[in-house]
Amino acid sequence: MISVLLCFFLLYLSGCGAEMVTIVDYTERSVDVPLPVERIVSLSSPASEIVCALGAGDLIVGRGSSSVFPPRLEEVPVVGKSSRTSDMELILELRPDLVIADTMLSEDDRKTMESVGIPVLEESFVDPSRVTEVVRNLGLVLGEEDRADDLAGFIEGYQDVIGDRTAGLGEDDMPLVFLEREWTYHTTSKGTSSHNLVVMAGGRNIAAEESVEYPTVSPEWVVENDPDVIVRLLWATTGEFFPEDKLKKTRDEIVSRPELAGVRAVKDGRVHVLSSKTNSGMRSIVGELYLAKWFHPNLFEDIDPVKVHEELIREFYGLDLNEVYAYP
Repeated sequence: MISVLLCFFLLYLSGCGAEMVTIVDYTERSVDVPLPVERIVSLSSPASEIVCALGAGDLIVGRGSSSVFPPRLEEVPVVGKSSRTSDMELILELRPDLVIADTMLSEDDRKTMESVGIPVLEESFVDPSRVTEVVRNLGLVLGEEDRADDLAGFIEGYQDVIGDRTAGLGEDDMPLVFLEREWTYHTTSKGTSSHNLVVMAGGRNIAAEESVEYPTVSPEWVVENDPDVIVRLLWATTGEFFPEDKLKKTRDEIVSRPELAGVRAVKDGRVHVLSSKTNSGMRSIVGELYLAKWFHPNLFEDIDPVKVHEELIREFYGLDLNEVYAYP
């Protein structure tokens, strides 16, 4: 490890004097990135998706194991499971010009990389209000400002549609929502990205005032709060999508829970399943549109989230979308 650090440090010194761009990342650190960036290690799947959407996928030389979209990324060497569990020696051996991570990155790992001159951007890809800023920042770093503006504009256009149509809603017009996360009755409270998605789509999170960010609540608590809508986030950690029958079985399991039989969402057929791939990064706008349509079907009757997702994938990856990401 020491020899790898020394070798990288000498290589870094030889490149001093290059043109530089300064980016303020999610942690509010000013990060100086020497240009041009030619080798990227991406420890976050949403980061990898954005880099590829900006036409710079060939620059990714190392990735987290969850970075599997677009499919070309599966040919890139894996340097760890996530920002939290990365192999520093492998990363240093790849000699990246830039490492992009999410907020799970440890301070020790960041300092290890910075000590040999590797710029590290730590970003939040689950905060919908931050996504377009990340897109534009990466466009600046990669010399793809115009394409970044196109992608950010696509996202902001639909964010504006949601904002405009839900702006005049009173509290009674906003459905009560129970958002179930990784496991049964695991949910989210105020201040989290998942909560923000519910609010931005015009819903009221029944767990907003819970004292823990991600509490596990009791079935009785859900029954007492009687949500109008239940949404289950299905977490994709090893692949890009779930078969439709997996989404259907997940929904069937929820509606068949005896304790929920009297809950309004179950009685009215308003139980939905959403892939986590549409819950973060540039595709979080797709998740927002699904939620908005489920919460306010009359307001968003003309919006088809599937078509929006197809357009996004075709426009920025040149690919067709054949998988299912929500049910029903």
